[in-house]
Amino acid sequence: MNLLSFRDFDKVYQETVNAVFKYWTPQMQMEIAAHCYGWRPGRFDFRNYLRASSLRFYKAYRSFAEEGKEQTICDIGGFWGVWPVTLKALGYKVTMTESLQYYSHSFDKLFNHLRHAGVNIIDYDPFREGVEMPGKFNIITVMAVLEHYPHSLKIFMENIVSMVNQHGKIYIEVPNVAFWHKRMRLMFGQTPLAESKDIYKSAVPFIGHHHEFTMAELKDLVDLSGLSVISEKFYNYSPGWLPTLKMLLRHPIRFMIFLLVKDTRECIAVLCKLKHIEHEQSD
Repeated sequence: MNLLSFRDFDKVYQETVNAVFKYWTPQMQMEIAAHCYGWRPGRFDFRNYLRASSLRFYKAYRSFAEEGKEQTICDIGGFWGVWPVTLKALGYKVTMTESLQYYSHSFDKLFNHLRHAGVNIIDYDPFREGVEMPGKFNIITVMAVLEHYPHSLKIFMENIVSMVNQHGKIYIEVPNVAFWHKRMRLMFGQTPLAESKDIYKSAVPFIGHHHEFTMAELKDLVDLSGLSVISEKFYNYSPGWLPTLKMLLRHPIRFMIFLLVKDTRECIAVLCKLKHIEHEQSD
């Protein structure tokens, strides 16, 4: 299996976005927006979000992809399925989990499309204690999931760790609460968190961002869960926040901050492995 350049990966990824959106309806967006008011049609453009997210998923792909090696992958909380379907198109054996009890029949066509594309969908809630493990995998990906949960992540992490093979890897991505834009908002008296009026207008439970992370917090979570960090990443992906030539010309100070101070970037991620593997290798 050859490693792809971003250009080649993005081509496959964007085709997947187009295919998935054939099954997306305003009704589906209104349903999920009931528990996160900021996601209502006209407030949040999921198509553009997914298009821009190609860079996020490419960084995840390149962190664990190995030339000529077949890998089984499980994406936790795959929802849209764009990432799992892209991986399936690249030749991986892919499973995604979702807690299907939270979705109405309006989502059936979307999930059926993902199944027909070759993705194994398992009805699984990793935040619950005592749930049956869906299997063992070489790679577990947890992309933009943890920030949506308001309680202890101990059970979630125990469940995820139990799903990875002995020599497998876990990739976790979360938004960076120390992102430059959020720092600036706070300096000018604006909250860097979900706005209280949006939480007020959302049904219980609110499923927006409850807790965003610093890298130190993310590494603490990994360490407490019996994992060790193989690599860490800091990056921007949203339109307008990529450190491009346009940003250099218009906002040179911002460009240099992103270039030189990595913990001001938009997203943070870690690739992890089981600690006991590290100990075995050092013996």
